Amino acid sequence: MRNIYVFALNINEVCDNDINLLHKKQQERIKNIKNERARKQALAAELLVFYSVKKLRPKNIPIPPLRAAGEFGKPYFTENNDFKFNISHSGDWAVIAVSDCEIGIDIEKIGKLRTNVAKRILHEKEKQEFFALNVNEQRIKFYDYWVLKESIVKATGRGMNDSFSDICIKFVDKITPQIDEKQLKLFLLPFENEYKIGICIFTKEKYKIFTKILSYCEIIVYNYTVK
Repeated sequence: MRNIYVFALNINEVCDNDINLLHKKQQERIKNIKNERARKQALAAELLVFYSVKKLRPKNIPIPPLRAAGEFGKPYFTENNDFKFNISHSGDWAVIAVSDCEIGIDIEKIGKLRTNVAKRILHEKEKQEFFALNVNEQRIKFYDYWVLKESIVKATGRGMNDSFSDICIKFVDKITPQIDEKQLKLFLLPFENEYKIGICIFTKEKYKIFTKILSYCEIIVYNYTVK
């Protein structure tokens, strides 16, 4: 049985002073982000990494943790490559997914229908179902496809070098996605109405998901007090 932990944090609760919790290299990176919202999103994501390491206690990873990144941006820890995690942020939220198998997560705030983008990213088989929907259904389904495909390429570690249009996702029902590659499991995580979260994991085993929306007080008190 695989365990998957998903934590979320609202970026509007984050305080700039909390950057002092992070490793100095992460502090420098975040301080160089000029856009305030993007800076808060990045800070919230790193606070979730910090929290996850302290909460789940993987071996050999120091506090404060300093993550590395692969060729295409996939995060990992050089001290413990068995501690698999992935982060994402959009709008008011940052999220992290953690497991002991390769994992990818993507969150997107639902916006307008992007028909031209849908034509580029959808597999030919997906287009048949997609363009048979009404406009409002297309708008929602577009973000289902987007977060799932994004989570797949983040889990593989190849990033946007994988063409979205080569990936074909089938829906057993409105909320249950499948893909032909049996080692990949996909799911849409229930969240706020304005957002979609997609997760991909590499496993043939059954899995159990633990999800939690963290309050600012909870994450900061935990990060400051727990040794």
